[in-house]
Amino acid sequence: MKYLLLITTMMLTISLSAQRGDKGKRGEKIEQQRVVFITTELDLTVEEAEIFWPLYNDYQKAKDGLSPDRKRDNNIDEMTEEESRLALAQTMNMKKSHIDLEINFMQKLENVLPAKKRLKLVRAEREFKKSVLKRYKERMKKGDKMKGKRKGVSEEEKDRN
Repeated sequence: MKYLLLITTMMLTISLSAQRGDKGKRGEKIEQQRVVFITTELDLTVEEAEIFWPLYNDYQKAKDGLSPDRKRDNNIDEMTEEESRLALAQTMNMKKSHIDLEINFMQKLENVLPAKKRLKLVRAEREFKKSVLKRYKERMKKGDKMKGKRKGVSEEEKDRN
């Protein structure tokens, strides 16, 4: 039964990847891992998964639409006081929109999942983000070590010449 559920969720993931646009292979892989992680953590039944994932996909798509303008953050020191006030107001409105979106999503899930599973979803999303960030940091550290090794080799070669 679990095997069937995982296959179903993987099919929904493919659908999710197509809906959310081209994020590349790494992005697709992360989305697939998210689906498996959440499905496992929530212990979704096939029936729950069939209703939950389209709602979740819509929620994620709406959340992606609220993404902040990161370019603005790079120019803070160059902003006037008025521009800073406006940017701050926009940032606070965006945060409020994220919260309103999440509340709305959780209300939609009331008829789909019991409260315990909705609470597990909040925890699962947080834990998944933490694991992705941890893997990213480890990969970056590994990359730094590799650069250091390459640098060391090239410096040794310079010393030989």
